[in-house]
Amino acid sequence: MTLKDKLTYRLLHFISRRMRQLSNIARSRFANQLGAFAFNCIPIRKKLAYNNIKTAFPNNSEAWINNVLIGTYRLFFTNFLEFLSLPKSYNSINFHVKNKHILDKAAKQKKGVIIVTGHFGLWEILGSWLGVNGYPIWGIIQRQGNQGADLFFKEMRESYGMNHIYRKSSLDNMYKLFEENNMLIIASDQDAKERGVFVQFFGQQSSTPKGTAIFHMRTGAPMVFSVAHKEKNGTVVISFSSIQLNGDISIETITQAYTKMLETKVREYPDHYFWFHRKWKTKSKA
Repeated sequence: MTLKDKLTYRLLHFISRRMRQLSNIARSRFANQLGAFAFNCIPIRKKLAYNNIKTAFPNNSEAWINNVLIGTYRLFFTNFLEFLSLPKSYNSINFHVKNKHILDKAAKQKKGVIIVTGHFGLWEILGSWLGVNGYPIWGIIQRQGNQGADLFFKEMRESYGMNHIYRKSSLDNMYKLFEENNMLIIASDQDAKERGVFVQFFGQQSSTPKGTAIFHMRTGAPMVFSVAHKEKNGTVVISFSSIQLNGDISIETITQAYTKMLETKVREYPDHYFWFHRKWKTKSKA
């Protein structure tokens, strides 16, 4: 690693130790303060996020959109600070889990499980819950350009039982995970450019990764949709849902099915979505 990488690694560990020393209330307050500061003083992708929310909710007022946007900033920092405080803070989180039996039933098929999620809510806390509770969970992770940050995030996730495989790893290695009855969690909601399949998301054509659908079609591994959201009283609610497929089974119909489920969750908790993605950047040529 370069000196910059080593310094990043040490800095992240320092911040992580500090976060573990704070109470849940103090971390939440700090996350809200950071979110407000970023909203007011750091304009990176702020206009993009505003326009994304306006596209998704065209009939809502400017005040409502700004309220959702500042909530998005706050939840982003909540997700990150809670991640940095793991695994020590895990036992202080009040979890409420819905439909755990759906996940357990899928695991009993012995084909592996595809857990489909999105950049919604507390996705890092979702991963920690799966790992701590003994599920053989693997995440597809984007390799960080900074080796220090990459190593830190890898070690943090492994500390609570989350294994990981890099996004550009061999597909054979990914298929082997299913053969060994592992669970692969995939956040399948970013713009996939020309390589993606176009499905409807808030009434807009959205290029979405094909990987989830291809894995399901080639392995027969059951798919389970899952997200984690935070209630006002601090409870983290993790939900599991079966992905219902009707009619012809194709990459498009599978992708549309879980994308619709994600949209339903975003409509319920609009400030929980990571609106900073260039979600509708790629335009359909059809």
